[in-house]
Amino acid sequence: MSTDRDGLAAAVSKESRLQEIAAHGDYFGYDMHARRRARRIATGVAIIILGFAAGRFFALLPERNTADVEEIVKGVDRLIGLMTHEIVELPEVQRHPESFIIEIIGVLIGYTILKHVAEDHDDYRRAFRRIEQFYTPRARRQGWEMCVLCAILATVVIIGVHAAILHWGARWPGEFVAGLSRTSLAIGCWLYIYGFVMGVRTNLFLYNFKALRLINIYELGTQESDERRETRLAEKRLCDFSTSLTSFATILGVLGALALYFLPTLRTSYFWIPLAVTLGMTFVIKWIVVHYAKKKYEPDFD
Repeated sequence: MSTDRDGLAAAVSKESRLQEIAAHGDYFGYDMHARRRARRIATGVAIIILGFAAGRFFALLPERNTADVEEIVKGVDRLIGLMTHEIVELPEVQRHPESFIIEIIGVLIGYTILKHVAEDHDDYRRAFRRIEQFYTPRARRQGWEMCVLCAILATVVIIGVHAAILHWGARWPGEFVAGLSRTSLAIGCWLYIYGFVMGVRTNLFLYNFKALRLINIYELGTQESDERRETRLAEKRLCDFSTSLTSFATILGVLGALALYFLPTLRTSYFWIPLAVTLGMTFVIKWIVVHYAKKKYEPDFD
């Protein structure tokens, strides 16, 4: 009798889960994938910024310039192969090489996370090249409400910390102030990015549009009519343009940020501004491109 009841309960539980999945419409595990991606992207960017924040905090340690530490700096210089000897051997780095090392570690960890996220997302899009809209209007609205809430919280954190710095910062060491400022930026960026990606995840036209990048142009629409194939090819050309624009802007922004952080004549605590500006401009242009593609090729998708 007990066995029959357990079997019946298991069957009912399984049926309930299947009904929930069917009701939600997420047959491909897309929503779980998108939520995981939002967390990882936000975490990767935040870790990079936290690395620079930790570097400022480490600069509060007593100065030292031992032969062992110099060898470590030289080893890191050879390992990354990106920075010149003159940049690595700046006087400040000589006094606090641990700051430089922790910053590089933060960049490497954050980059690794972001790289794995990009690869995982590409694999997912190769497996599921197109997903029809299954989010309800309410679910889409809730996604953007979360985005707005995260943006508000991020703004409060950044403004609150910098207001405290303006009020009490004169009594604090400069390196501590810089580290605290960058920590608030890391928290704020995590919230901004997480909220934005959570909102965008419900835009399945955008997902389908970007998935075109991974489809071979010679197999795109081969089983469809000539008119439909031309439409798909036109969408893919716009997608490729959007992808190229993102890559160019990211490289340009990163180079600008590195220049403002490492070059002694340009160094500033606002080194992140070039990256933010270029990515912001890119976002606006990409939004225009995607909006045009949807309006022209799939106006009734939603």
